[in-house]
Amino acid sequence: MRRTKASIAASALILSLSLVSSAALACTSIIVTPGASVDGTASVTHTCDSGNSAYELYKVPAQDWEPGTMIDVNYIPQYTMGYQQYENVGGPTGNMIPQVDHTYSYIKSGVFGIINEKQVSIGETTIGGRRELSNANGYFDITNLSQLALERGATAREAIQIMGELGETYGYKDGGEMLAVADTEEAWIFEMIGPGPLWSQGDDAPGAFWVAQRIPDGCIGASANAPMIDVFDPDDTENFMCAPGIKEYAIEQGWYDPASGEEFSWRDHFMNANDPIASGRRVWRVFTLAAPSLVGEIDEADLPVYVKPDQKLSIDDINAIQRDHYEDTEFDGRYSITAGPWNNPRRFRGLGFKVDGVSYSWQRMIAQVQCEYTITTVSRGWLPDEIGGMVWYGAGNPDLTCYVPLYASMSELSPAITEEGSGSHQEFTRTSYWWAINAVSTYANMKWEPMSADVKEWIAKYEGQAMATQSAIDSAALKLYEQDPALAVEFLTKYCNENVETVRDAWWELFDFLLWKYNMGFVTENGRVNTKSYPEDWLRKVIELDEPDHFKS
Repeated sequence: MRRTKASIAASALILSLSLVSSAALACTSIIVTPGASVDGTASVTHTCDSGNSAYELYKVPAQDWEPGTMIDVNYIPQYTMGYQQYENVGGPTGNMIPQVDHTYSYIKSGVFGIINEKQVSIGETTIGGRRELSNANGYFDITNLSQLALERGATAREAIQIMGELGETYGYKDGGEMLAVADTEEAWIFEMIGPGPLWSQGDDAPGAFWVAQRIPDGCIGASANAPMIDVFDPDDTENFMCAPGIKEYAIEQGWYDPASGEEFSWRDHFMNANDPIASGRRVWRVFTLAAPSLVGEIDEADLPVYVKPDQKLSIDDINAIQRDHYEDTEFDGRYSITAGPWNNPRRFRGLGFKVDGVSYSWQRMIAQVQCEYTITTVSRGWLPDEIGGMVWYGAGNPDLTCYVPLYASMSELSPAITEEGSGSHQEFTRTSYWWAINAVSTYANMKWEPMSADVKEWIAKYEGQAMATQSAIDSAALKLYEQDPALAVEFLTKYCNENVETVRDAWWELFDFLLWKYNMGFVTENGRVNTKSYPEDWLRKVIELDEPDHFKS
């Protein structure tokens, strides 16, 4: 089916576009190859920064299916609370596709697939793209594609190929999306967008456009709401995968002119170029934290797809990057009047705002205050799949979360992090790990500098202990695995669920402690109730910005 530039533009004017994937706006994802980690671990991360998405986790079991089974492509709304237009819209669609004979078990959030039993893992960020490529006739958005990829893919390449083929065959209706996809050997960036509004089921043309690029071993990649893949070679199948006809379609639509002498770029000619402030700055920060030698060598507006870190990264290093607020850079917001007296680096939504008709924006940091949850996956090829694949899961903003370990093989997840006990945005409950973390994190805004320091002590204790004992837990599980793999799974399930519940209970204790210690603006410590005046530096700024006579006594 041939589509002209004029027909696309005309159709786009009359088509009602539904871009439901904007839940992930402001998400950041990091991709770490085995050769870039201290122990050969492949990792991907995801900060789910919507502020009103489903944050609970689920364990989906493996399953065998009868030949000829058809399954409904369920719609999975990313916004699950707070936005009326998305309420009660999840579930069956009547869009049926053939099921495979066997599906793998995997852990997912209420929105995205995370890691499966084969140690294939996924992280996500919305990248926008050309609105004229949206299509209402496709079966898939990125949420159900990420889950189907983990159900069916035994390697990162397989997962990418599965998503690409499903999108091409049945159509992709979402806005532009990036998935970081890794297994024990490789890590990839996968970017996808729709086919345009004129595509319909049964067309010969592909129902999705997509490109995937392998991150060279020893390097890291990152993405933050803008496409990263630049020039690509469809014939280099070792490092790239893609849908057919991308360059040709760009020429047809007038987005790329071969006579210009420029190389064709997926990012620059087919998608939308990077926003250096809102998106590029976070990627720049990931790269320069991992490779300080690159400070001054790369900038937000001209980013490479990947870099080699100055030193190999641990899981602690990766999580430290996820906790960043541009500290000690020119974008550090801790010492502005907007940080209040206690040097709070956080800025609440909306990130963009207008004053007197002029548009402004707070810095979009890696650690966003409205983050629903954050993950760091672990894929380790030297261990059996039952032990090698895991995820460090943190509720809420990564800056003050306490990451807890969850092995992909677990037979069940604690109610503290599943739908039964984790609550929702509209239901407060003390049985919830998510609510415990967020209660402390929210209260810490009152006096950020001293209160966050207290919280970090507890993080160091509980998260630090889990990090420190992981090797011993792996070893114990491996001994049990050699006797019977089921014993190892039982052990890891019990250990992880008990740890989640221990952290939940500890954080409610921490919340009560903070309420006591920082009561009514006072600070109780060492048996005394002390007055803590506003810092003089902040008071000086207040005097300078306001009418000085207003404060004279």
